[in-house]
Amino acid sequence: MTSFIETLNHWGDQFLNFAWPMLWQSSLLIAIIFVLDVALRRKIRAAIRYALWLMVLVKLLLPPSLALPTSFAWWLLPPPQSPAKPQPAAYVNNYGDQTAPAFPLQFQPAPALVQPKMSTAAWTLAASGAVNGGLLAWLLVRWWQINRKARRAKTSEALIPVLDGARRLTRLRPGIRLKLTEDSMSPAVCGLFRLAILLPQSLVDKLSAGQLRAVLLHEAIHLRRGDVWVNCAQALLQIFYWWHPLLWLANARIRRVREEAVDDAVML
Repeated sequence: MTSFIETLNHWGDQFLNFAWPMLWQSSLLIAIIFVLDVALRRKIRAAIRYALWLMVLVKLLLPPSLALPTSFAWWLLPPPQSPAKPQPAAYVNNYGDQTAPAFPLQFQPAPALVQPKMSTAAWTLAASGAVNGGLLAWLLVRWWQINRKARRAKTSEALIPVLDGARRLTRLRPGIRLKLTEDSMSPAVCGLFRLAILLPQSLVDKLSAGQLRAVLLHEAIHLRRGDVWVNCAQALLQIFYWWHPLLWLANARIRRVREEAVDDAVML
């Protein structure tokens, strides 16, 4: 138990040493990109603004320290030289022909072992891990719910030609599934490996042929761009950095700009 608490205290200190630089560095990056996004919103395409926002995700994947091999400074700057340790001097006591003086042996009682206590950093790490576990469990539940909807949804043969037309325009590979669900939801793409487009039946009944084609083209462009994987990375990073307040705003902005970029692609 003592070794476990000491290990937890050590990793708690490492966590705080990592969290604070990452917090202020990524916050500064988010603020700069937000200003650029607002200032250039009507001057540059949404796809370029979206690429700028993706730099936030890249930053969160890289450690904040310049002393690690993932930093350019680690390769450009020479490694610091550790100072040489002085050698201890050796002394020899020589009593000549005389015998060494006898000293009375005194036995000191062994000091009592002090049980280590969890530091504030260790408690912070434990609380963060608990929140991470709760958010991950919620994400898995949502993933299971979407998969259940996709399994219960029906395949529509009448919409296959429309889907094939959207797939050819976006140069998607064959094998994309299209399913209709009775649940009330927005059109969505699901699956990381077995990709599928999920449409609510109520929406399909209301849309005209041209509107339905535009909706399918919108979802097909999401698949071509790999937005499902980016959204998955956003969710996992949000779970790990749940304590980062600006990241919640940045993720919401990334999703909004992503939809604007896909709408532009549909119009083109």
